[in-house]
Amino acid sequence: MTHVAYRNTRPVESEPDVSLERRLELFSLILRPSPENSVWEVPDHIQCEALRTSVRGRLCQYLAELPPRQVAAGQHLYWIGNPAHGLFLVQSGLIKTSTISPEGEELTLRLFKPGDLLGELCVCGGGRREQAVALEASTVSEISMASLVARLRDDPETALEFATVVCDRLAEAYEQIESLSWDTVLYRLVRTLLRLANDLGEPSETGTRLAHYIRQEELAQLVGARREVVSGLLNRLRASGHISYSPRGAITVRRAGLQRFLEARTRAE
Repeated sequence: MTHVAYRNTRPVESEPDVSLERRLELFSLILRPSPENSVWEVPDHIQCEALRTSVRGRLCQYLAELPPRQVAAGQHLYWIGNPAHGLFLVQSGLIKTSTISPEGEELTLRLFKPGDLLGELCVCGGGRREQAVALEASTVSEISMASLVARLRDDPETALEFATVVCDRLAEAYEQIESLSWDTVLYRLVRTLLRLANDLGEPSETGTRLAHYIRQEELAQLVGARREVVSGLLNRLRASGHISYSPRGAITVRRAGLQRFLEARTRAE
């Protein structure tokens, strides 16, 4: 049986403020139509944190029990315009989603590691708005849209879990839009390396080593730049000691140094 890594951040009983009831209360406030001319306020800020750290295990556990599907490296899970039939759980490997410009240029939206939910835009209806391709041999399991909706209706905790995943992805999308709009390629690359270190990193003697090999072409598509430009910037960051890597080797990131690099820019502004 394939091992699945998923997060189960169920609050402990000693923290009543982050109970399921509090999270459901806030979620109902978000969904409930507001009276006209009224201002919605969160009376207790900790409820925001409760929603952000809500339980994420139930849907993943259910998906892990479904028949697995093998996806070879380079194989597409789905294409832009394909019917959006359901949601996926990445059980092993690494999968990316991307979009294609009218000129044929590819922009990577996100990388999905084991335990991540993929294809949440299926709830938007119609066809897929992005494409998904395996960067390495991967295993996924799929839940149909009909089954997903049935589970969300019957299980409030699973519904909250799914809503939180969608909210997190929306926040990430806003951050990516801001970075593409205002940051230089160098700062976009630094932010991307820090995000990859958080999502895919594992501790090493010299920093945080990315657990997956990410090609420079993939990094270029993540930051929206030409590969030659990204290659030159990686060399600069390596020369300054912020990262290290070898040909066809995983990148090791010194997160503290890169974070100070970003903070220095903020202070200068």
